[in-house]
Amino acid sequence: MCGVMKRTLILPVLLAVAACSQPTPAENMAEAKAAFARNDFSSARVLLASVLAATPGDKTALLLHARTMIALGDGEGAGAAIEKLAGSKPSGELAELAAEAALLRQSPVIAEGFLEGASGAEAERLRALIALQRNRLPEAGEHFAKAVAAGGNPRTFADFARYKLLGGDVAGAQEMAAKAQSAAPDGLDTLLVTGQLATRSGDLGQALAKYGRAAELYPSSRAALIGKAAVLGDLGRVDEAGKEVTKLVAFAPKDLDVVFLAARLHSVRKDWSAVRQVIQPVESQLEPTHPLRVFYGEAMLRLGQNEQAISNLQPIVRSQPNDRIALRLLAEAQLAAGDTAAAGATLRPVADLPGARPEELALMAKIATASGDPKAAGYAARAKAPAPQMVGGDLAEADAAMRGGNWARAVTAYERILSATDGRNVVVLNNLAYAQLMLGNMAKARESADKALKLAPDNPSVLDTAGWVRFKSGQDLKEAGRLLRIAAEKAPGNLTIRSHLAEATRAGA
Repeated sequence: MCGVMKRTLILPVLLAVAACSQPTPAENMAEAKAAFARNDFSSARVLLASVLAATPGDKTALLLHARTMIALGDGEGAGAAIEKLAGSKPSGELAELAAEAALLRQSPVIAEGFLEGASGAEAERLRALIALQRNRLPEAGEHFAKAVAAGGNPRTFADFARYKLLGGDVAGAQEMAAKAQSAAPDGLDTLLVTGQLATRSGDLGQALAKYGRAAELYPSSRAALIGKAAVLGDLGRVDEAGKEVTKLVAFAPKDLDVVFLAARLHSVRKDWSAVRQVIQPVESQLEPTHPLRVFYGEAMLRLGQNEQAISNLQPIVRSQPNDRIALRLLAEAQLAAGDTAAAGATLRPVADLPGARPEELALMAKIATASGDPKAAGYAARAKAPAPQMVGGDLAEADAAMRGGNWARAVTAYERILSATDGRNVVVLNNLAYAQLMLGNMAKARESADKALKLAPDNPSVLDTAGWVRFKSGQDLKEAGRLLRIAAEKAPGNLTIRSHLAEATRAGA
């Protein structure tokens, strides 16, 4: 009997304790506001859902829920919250939020209706985005200009910068990005557009810094994560890129931008089954010339599915005959399928160019051999000894990129030169080391610098680069100082070497 009494008394006490341990709607609302303030929109969404379940008509919660859904790119959720909040047609700031939610749903006509009679910078920014969705580019430019004239805001400046980039106006884009930077240096749109501009100019180190900052401050931003992963991939930092891509795939497995990054990563690793696996779920959504078709085509080729490779690559080559990667893969697939005539017709126009690349010539030699073409030996000989025009063109491209600070483009061109030659050109190795350093690829920079140093241990420029790479990477500082001092002794009038030595000396190297 006593045991029954104890259980009877204990159960209500436990239930009361459990009830007390649950946060109240007010507490959840306070946490949601704090999560929103630190840009943790995913957490804010969960907390607000709890608040609205308990108090469905809470206007403060509904408004914050709408803002949170917009921040997460969920136009449906934002629209539903605004509809509950407004009751009828929204007005003022709520109308602007409704328009933005409609734009997220790709409904520009509905968005336009919400802005009827609205004025000011934000209304004009939204009208510009409506025009863009309707493919009315000149009209979009007019609205952006009006938004700036009305005082603008960080998002206006960033969106206008993106618009100018669409038209190739890099200087105008930089001007608008600078305005966004001045108004809100850590704003999401500011960080994303400055990252985009840095990527375009080839300054991937700066791009990574911007996208990394955006991902840190806005952990729910898919655009920030995509930008960071893409730049890490461009830098060849495969393992780091892989971690970011894994997060993205879990978050949005069918987002085409995410699938593209995952496919590119798997292709770098030569994991063709993984490339096929990540693309297959979205294959039916892809246009015949979508860039993912190149990855899918190569995966099919490497997996022995030659006909599927051809069907994916042919439309791209037809529409983009200057895409030499797709063209070479198509010729390779046609050769693997036994159609040497088609393979030859595909690749011969490129292989006969004075600037044909070694890999193109080597493949053309195989095709010519298989078809009994007497030109096979000539293609093979050219593959082993690249034409001066090709090397000269790459060298001019690399040097121009170095002068313009386009480090990524410089790296690509210098690496092509090294792969097409004996890899012992000191100037190329030295410049490649510096470009890799500017990209933040310290290990690769050190590798190239040390190769150049081994070939030319008395060259002051080479000594300077080898020392500077060591100093900037924070490795072997004593050796860095020694190399820089020798470089300065050999070239006392070189201001760059002197400045490098002075900075290293101040740091105790």
